[in-house]
Formats: sequence, C-alpha cells, structure tokens
Amino acid sequence: MSGLGAAVTVVIPVWDGYVRFLGEAVESVRRNAVDIPILVVDNASETPVPELEGCEVFRSPRRLSEGAARNLGLERVSTEFVIFLDVDDILLDCAILSMLERIAADPELSVAATSILDSETGERHRNPRRFVARLARWPRLFALADSVWSLLPIQGNAILRTDRVRDAGGYADTDLGEDWDLAASLAWRGPVAILERPGRYYRSAEGDTERRARSAEELRASARRVRDRVRRDPGVPRWARTLIPAIAPLQLAAIHLARPIYRRVRAVAGTTPSNIR
Repeated sequence: MSGLGAAVTVVIPVWDGYVRFLGEAVESVRRNAVDIPILVVDNASETPVPELEGCEVFRSPRRLSEGAARNLGLERVSTEFVIFLDVDDILLDCAILSMLERIAADPELSVAATSILDSETGERHRNPRRFVARLARWPRLFALADSVWSLLPIQGNAILRTDRVRDAGGYADTDLGEDWDLAASLAWRGPVAILERPGRYYRSAEGDTERRARSAEELRASARRVRDRVRRDPGVPRWARTLIPAIAPLQLAAIHLARPIYRRVRAVAGTTPSNIR
C-alpha cells in the first residue's frame, strides 16, 4: 500500500490525558501505510506530547477548541485528501485505501466515509445509520437532510477533499458539534459516498462529550451554527439558502419531538441511548 502518502494526510489533535492514546492512534495509521504524513497538533497540552517517528508535531501556544485545533492542522496539509482522526480512536486495517480508492474514482465526491465499530459492543455503531447510505444517492436531498440533523460522522471514518474543507471554512470553533457544520457544507459541495465496511474503531475516554446525551440547549446551539453556515456559505446553492426559514423549525422538531421519541423507543427496547445526538 505504498504511495498513499502522496495523496492523503492524517491530522491528530491531542492534549492532556488523551496523550496516552497517541501511540495507538499513530500505529493504526502506520498499519494502513507507512508513508502517510501524520500531523500531530499539540493543543497546548499540559502532558508532554512525545516525538513519534514519522510524525510532525507542532504546538499551539494556547488551548484551542477541538474544531480550531483541527483547523490548525489543516493549515499544514499539502495533500489532496485529509483525514481527521480523534486520538482516542483507531483506524482499522485497509480503511484508508478503501476510502481513498472510492473518492479518487469520482472527482465529484466531497466525502467518502465508512461505517464505525463501537468498542463497547464490538458491533457496528449506529452512526452513520444504515439508511444514510441510501439517502446519499440523492445528493441535494442528503445535503438538505444533513442540514436539519447531523447524519454523517466525519472523524476518522471519512476522507475529505482538502480544498473543499478549506473552501467550506473548516470546522466550527467549538468543542461540541463542530463536525456537523463542516459535514453540511461538504455535502452541499458534492456527493457523499458511505461504504458499509467498518473503517474506524470508536472508543471514548472518560468524560468524552460524544458518550453522553447532549442537552436540548446544546443541540439548539449546534443547529443555529449550521443554519448560519448554510446561510453564509457561497458553496451552498442560492435556492438552498432561501430554505433557512424552513430548516429552523425542522431542526427544532428533530430536537424536541423526534429525538425524545427515538430515545424512548430505545429505552423500551432495552438499549442505552448514551450517545444519541
């Protein structure tokens, strides 16, 4: 699998207690291909970040949000494609090659993503939900749906076109829901492909915000940011920007009606809704 390093870079932000996961995250990239550039963003970590062979480590002078830390890494990416990997997750073998082959085969694609394995169950994570791959066959409808509710995780299990990430403005400068803004912008810029094969092993550290149910207030804040992004993004068609007044009530309906019903159904079914958005 040599030669992948000319096409894709992996960005891994890290700080404090997460440093203990860095070696495993880097090793998972190396198992995919030894020549892939790895940019480690030291997010003003109080725990020393080690220099690992084959990695470029650069330090932020101050603590940034998770979104801003990824954007700092993005500034140094020189390859056509980029993967943003959370340090406490692991790339599965052959994941990068599978995603790269898919996105390189179709210049229209903005994103090629895989499914995710959940460390707690050892089974397929419910995100991205199975219907999402089918919905993505209609790119505009998918982009609209993703603007209403976050459907596409893009951390570690997705390869992105670097120029489109930059054109979209990168991640939101926040620690919560920062990927939704970017994923929505990318979906409006081109089709999304979702492979059923797993590419990311998802695990969470104690206190990880992804492992707790987000409050309605947090979700409303994320939804507002997405609406603002869609409204301001020149890559979003004008007709879509005119739909902002309709997107807002749909987002609220998803947060205050659909989500509670779904959580109740899962609770009755005996499953734990621990990381439902």
